[in-house]
Amino acid sequence: MSGHKKNLFNRLLACVMLALACALPFYAHAYTGVTIVMSVKTPANLEFVDQFSAELAKRKQVNLRVNVITLPDAERLVIAENSELVIALGVKALEAASKLKHSTPVLGVFTPLPTFNNVMEKSRRDLGNFSAIVMDQPFARQMSLIKQVLPVAQRIGVLLGPTSSQYAEYLKEAGEKSGFNVLEEKVNQEGDLIPKLKKLLDSSDAILAIPDPAIYSRETAQPILLTSYRYQKLIFGYSQSYVHAGAIAAVFSSSKQLAKQAAEIAFKSQQAPNELPPPQKPKYFSILLNYQVARSLNIPLMDEDEILKNMLESDVNEAM
Repeated sequence: MSGHKKNLFNRLLACVMLALACALPFYAHAYTGVTIVMSVKTPANLEFVDQFSAELAKRKQVNLRVNVITLPDAERLVIAENSELVIALGVKALEAASKLKHSTPVLGVFTPLPTFNNVMEKSRRDLGNFSAIVMDQPFARQMSLIKQVLPVAQRIGVLLGPTSSQYAEYLKEAGEKSGFNVLEEKVNQEGDLIPKLKKLLDSSDAILAIPDPAIYSRETAQPILLTSYRYQKLIFGYSQSYVHAGAIAAVFSSSKQLAKQAAEIAFKSQQAPNELPPPQKPKYFSILLNYQVARSLNIPLMDEDEILKNMLESDVNEAM
């Protein structure tokens, strides 16, 4: 080989090696599996796992193995640091996953946004490879449900505590866009709860429950619902259980719906695990109505499917 051809060959080889070097990090970091971490084998968690696996099976071109870990199992959890996306179901699972190497991509599910922010701050993790599908439904979506169930309502009352008080401005903005005047009362201590609730019930057409452990719990559910019932006012909850307890309606996302959204994130981020999307609200949702409460308070209700259809149309327009 002549000197000129040899130099040309060496230059070409160098270019090929450089191109490979640039391409390797992209593919070397692509994860090949997903580790789902849960603290307890609840029906909701198990349903999530089954649906997530079903979503993977629908996409034959995607080859991701699924590993399931129930805490405490720290040794097996550490294995996920090597090449996998970790999906943490619940707060305890997210806290455990946050202690993995910061290069490990982690997606939380079944965690409220304020709690996710606290875990991220304590663990000093960064957005990009630490994210979540938070439990909080968009306020616009909740206002849409109220509009469908109680179209004559004008004033919506909200009780805000230490955790939920940060949402005050967002609630008012969402209310204004839906034609509501949002009235708020802050609960600073346990003894304030019922007096502040009564004050809201006197001035509001309905109450929208915003998750806050200082206000809404198993212990407070009955007195809150009974007090509102005496005032002949509706409470819009944030979960199926709250509707079963006596709220008129709630918007929620099922385990299957959250699993579908998590699978979509896993597909999209597989080749770039350090590029998880920012924390996002539930994309898919359902509603539950309490027709017995409606009859007791002489509130006419449309069919649940019709209300959901109207809300889905409104949700699409809101996102556009």
